[in-house]
Amino acid sequence: MNDFICMMIIQHDLSFSFVEYRRFRELIKYLCLNAKVPSRRAWTIYINNIYEDQTIILKSVLSKVPSRISLTSDLWTSFATEGYIYLTAHYVDENWKLQSKILNFCHLPPPHFGAEMAKAIYEFLEDWEIEQNFFP
Repeated sequence: MNDFICMMIIQHDLSFSFVEYRRFRELIKYLCLNAKVPSRRAWTIYINNIYEDQTIILKSVLSKVPSRISLTSDLWTSFATEGYIYLTAHYVDENWKLQSKILNFCHLPPPHFGAEMAKAIYEFLEDWEIEQNFFP
């Protein structure tokens, strides 16, 4: 049951407080009388564990990509004048299917000069252990 609820929270971008809604808890109790619904803190831990597991899997996949990895990044400034950057990897897998995976997303304060962008992207590549593919 935990996996289904975690995937529901992730896929529908629900807040962690969702699991503390009275009607949600009543539904779970209705479906399974002796079910115990963990707190939002526990769900945060569960979802972070899923993220870590998926990161390990994707790192392994990227290390074995039979072709080149192409990168795209995007920068923007929010209405609150906060700057952000994200990095996406594009590659062709062993079945000749194009894959696109968002590797990182983080705060990058403006102004968005080339040196700051390059530093952030290089740190992303180091986190994913693929910097040697771009900087031998």
